[in-house]
Amino acid sequence: MDGSPKTWTSADGIMIARAAIAEAVAPVEKRPLYRSLPSPPEFPVSALGPLEDAARAIQDMTQAPMAICAQSVLAAATLAVQAQRDVSLPAGGQKPLTGLFVSVAESGERKSSVDRIALAAVYDVEREWLQTSDAGNLAYQNDKAAWELTRDGAKKQNKADKASLLEALNVIGPEPKPPPHPMLLISDPTPEALVMHLSNGRPFAGVFTAEGGLLIGGAAFNDEAKTRMAALLNTLWDGDAIRRKRVGTGATYLPGRRCTLHVMLQPVIADGLFGQALFDGIGLTARMLLVAPDSTAGTRLYRSPSQLSTAVLEIYNQRIRSLLLRPLVFCSDSSGALDPPKLTLSPAAEVIWIGFHDDCERALVPGGSLHRIRAFGGKLAEHAGRLAAILTVYDNPEAEEVSAAAMHCGVALATHYANEMLRLADGASIPRDLKLAQRLADWWQRLPEPILHLAKIYQTGPTDLRFSKAARAATEILEEHGWIARLAPGTVVDGAPRKEVWRLL
Repeated sequence: MDGSPKTWTSADGIMIARAAIAEAVAPVEKRPLYRSLPSPPEFPVSALGPLEDAARAIQDMTQAPMAICAQSVLAAATLAVQAQRDVSLPAGGQKPLTGLFVSVAESGERKSSVDRIALAAVYDVEREWLQTSDAGNLAYQNDKAAWELTRDGAKKQNKADKASLLEALNVIGPEPKPPPHPMLLISDPTPEALVMHLSNGRPFAGVFTAEGGLLIGGAAFNDEAKTRMAALLNTLWDGDAIRRKRVGTGATYLPGRRCTLHVMLQPVIADGLFGQALFDGIGLTARMLLVAPDSTAGTRLYRSPSQLSTAVLEIYNQRIRSLLLRPLVFCSDSSGALDPPKLTLSPAAEVIWIGFHDDCERALVPGGSLHRIRAFGGKLAEHAGRLAAILTVYDNPEAEEVSAAAMHCGVALATHYANEMLRLADGASIPRDLKLAQRLADWWQRLPEPILHLAKIYQTGPTDLRFSKAARAATEILEEHGWIARLAPGTVVDGAPRKEVWRLL
């Protein structure tokens, strides 16, 4: 260097200015909010056995995710067979054929359409029961009036002779019972209402809804009722008697009742169910069979359903209907309790089930493949046995044992549900505030304009961000992770200056 002063030129000034501008507008590195979950496993639709064609037909008609279609026909079949048979498993004794099914999918995945098709025969049977309910109620009222009059006459005639009065009352017999309510399905019960439904209606029922927010966000799972509801669903899944005693309503003892559940949820609602330690701790989620498939939106170009699908669903509906209308077997006492004949496992099916049971048990140890979902894993073999029995009864209502083929199907289905539960167990550990921020980012990216202000977010954004505190917290997380940049206060958006404004990067 010669020590002479450096000459300042306009070109130097331009380069420095450009560098300063580039530094000012350079985007912050966009960091992921959390590690994305792997894609869900493909539903093993062939493992549905006799229900496979019905699931494929519904998928052909709706183009909904196959897992939702499969889950719906399996839940409907469980509803129909639960009062017909129990199953005897080698390590657990006699088990009811009830199920608690959960399907998770965003709005627009045609959950309601799938549900309507899968339950069409159930709705038809309910309508038939409703049409005959007036005649049944009239017969009951007349029978009760005659019973009361006869008892009154016996009391007057034998009031001086206790032995004669008791004999006369015994001859008259117990008070007539009202006919069962025609409604089989109930969508939003409190625990008390579900007990009453099973007491005053038929001894089996279903809690089915394509709008799971009504159930999970309603009276059934509010802060006061959610523990009671979870415990009741556990009791019904286990096949135990309902035992309740209340000061206002007295004692309720209901043995031999059956209830199957299928609730369809949006992911934001499912977080409220599967993210609660209460439901894990009480064992409710361990009894649930869950699917959460990828969306088919964007691929559902119009096509006419095939005539074969219509024919397949006619056969499916006839089978569901016939199962619902089959005579029931009751206990010999007056409790109204179901006493369904039990299925046993064929020798070959028993070998398969025991092998699966032992594999599941070994996988529960620390470091084992089922250790992260130990509660569910501990019931996995029972899930497989129940599913195999459900497919057996649907296929042949007169069957007396579960075949090896059916057990292979039950094991395949149970394995799928275990893999799905393992996948979503990772998602359950993601903090809720990060999930909400990701939901905001996904919504924002679908908008035509990249600039939003706070009021716009909580007025029109995702449901869980419809108040300013939550919306602001989500924007702070997105800003911190480089997804959005804050603009100067007073920036004009939607025709007015705004205090809190951001641009999507």
